[in-house]
Amino acid sequence: MRRTALLLGAALLSGLLAAPPPAAASAPGPAVKVAQVKASPAKQSGGCPTTVGFSAVIAAAKGAGTVRYRWVRGDGSRSAVKSARVSRTRAVVVRDRQTFDRTTSGWQAVEVLGRKGLSAKARFSVTCRGPVTVWDDRHHLPARPGKPLVAAASVTADPPSYGGTCPATVRFTGTIQVSRTPAKVDYQWIDSATGEGQAQSLSFASGGPRSRQVVLPMAVGSSTSGWKAIRLITAGHDSGRAAYQVTCRSAPPASPPPTTPAPTTPAPTTPAPTPPPTQKPVPSITGLTPGDYAGECLEPVAYQATGRIALPAGPAAKVTYWWILDGNKWQQQVLDFAASDQPRAQDVTAAWSLERAGAGRHTLGLMTEGGPAEPVTREFAFSCTDQPGDAKLTFHYLLTPVFHGVCDGSYGLRADGLVTTDREAEVKYRLVIDGKPGPTRSEVLRPGVKSKIGDFWYGSARTSGTGTVRLEVLNHDKPFMQESYTWTCKEREPSPGAVEITELWPVAYHGDCADAPYVTAHGAFAAAPGTEITYRWVTDGDPTAPDTLKVGQSGILEVQAAHWDRPERKDGTVVLEVLNHNKPAMRAAYPVTCR
Repeated sequence: MRRTALLLGAALLSGLLAAPPPAAASAPGPAVKVAQVKASPAKQSGGCPTTVGFSAVIAAAKGAGTVRYRWVRGDGSRSAVKSARVSRTRAVVVRDRQTFDRTTSGWQAVEVLGRKGLSAKARFSVTCRGPVTVWDDRHHLPARPGKPLVAAASVTADPPSYGGTCPATVRFTGTIQVSRTPAKVDYQWIDSATGEGQAQSLSFASGGPRSRQVVLPMAVGSSTSGWKAIRLITAGHDSGRAAYQVTCRSAPPASPPPTTPAPTTPAPTTPAPTPPPTQKPVPSITGLTPGDYAGECLEPVAYQATGRIALPAGPAAKVTYWWILDGNKWQQQVLDFAASDQPRAQDVTAAWSLERAGAGRHTLGLMTEGGPAEPVTREFAFSCTDQPGDAKLTFHYLLTPVFHGVCDGSYGLRADGLVTTDREAEVKYRLVIDGKPGPTRSEVLRPGVKSKIGDFWYGSARTSGTGTVRLEVLNHDKPFMQESYTWTCKEREPSPGAVEITELWPVAYHGDCADAPYVTAHGAFAAAPGTEITYRWVTDGDPTAPDTLKVGQSGILEVQAAHWDRPERKDGTVVLEVLNHNKPAMRAAYPVTCR
């Protein structure tokens, strides 16, 4: 078993494991429903970076209690686990935000821990127009006196990459610019794991600088990576992602202390100056994610805490603070507060992770020098409900190609299977085509989530035929599916200036038909480079909206139809039609076999 990733230093580790407290009993959560899952805005096109918000409503179908949930993303990442108190009369709106600095599309859904499957998916797309601008000290926002306020933000991480002894500190410095003064900018930090932070404000005095910096230090106690960004609530340009990575390594043996006695300091002959009156800082813990946790522990569970150090109005001051985990002082830092006639506050964060060996109850504290005599604390429970060992995998279907086209060279084909697992597991799999094994692939699957695994290969036969596709899992309980695939060769039809459909291949469905078969089709055109082709798909007699694409320098244009359901659970047909030039069309049947 891997060592615990709590790694806040050897002293802390031994303190945790010397007398581990009993794990808290995990009561089953209430039966819940997740509705109104949406992205806002779902589609956007313009300048980047930009931020997309996600929201969903969680309510209890019956009963009441605390539900643990997290956001699952189409790129395979997941947020930290959070908790919410729900009942039939108290629905909770949960939110997440992600910042993007490149064109992308995908989805997010809510996973309720202890319940199989995901909520409906909130799909989104971001199209970045023009170059990505970094608004920092070298790239200034243009001044616009007398016009509506525009703000811009950028963020840097220092250090962006760290390898060494832990705990360590990553300091995020945000630069916020405004187009005029006076101004007040509302903003919030966005974190890759925990989503949006608290809303904060930054004021710019009349006639003063149009650029100010905000600093967010993060204490890190174990190897981790992620990013932070600034989202502007005031109209303007969000920052890009400030990525960081921390790799913790063992500390070298400590050097022995010097043996030379320290010189004696003579007693002062004059009274020491009277120190200025102290300002009492007040710490608070504002957030702990995931808080109480009971779930799988196949990977370290990432924790992140946020705190706030408040200081009354007064002269400039330095405030020393530190985090405390289970009685162990951790990562002492110093904050600089500027003089102000208003109360002041700064945010601080800490990150660490727990593994199976860290099960039990823990206490997180935050304390300041010159502040309250006792730290502010937050208790949380951590327990692992999964069992290590092989996962049980179930195949639901296998999609194999039904190729029709020109066979005068190699042509790409693909097969995909849909599987579920009873626990989070890294699955190693491969395709075996006509008895010849392909490369081994790897995918991390989540429990109860239907996941697609598959691969591609190239066909080279010159005459029509049939073969077998075997999709086999190489670990766990080693399930597999094996079905046939076919290829039908046709002659080329060369014609100068014309468009030729060189291939059309839908997929054959072989599966349990528990859900309506979900299939697709692929096609390819041959034409002179630069030719604009307007085409459409007709699936089971239902035509799609036309689309127009341009042929590249290769003279080949490949297209794929959107996936579609086959509720009738029987064989169907698909047609690929060109609507301009010489208007060729090709038709193919796709089989549906229910096991």
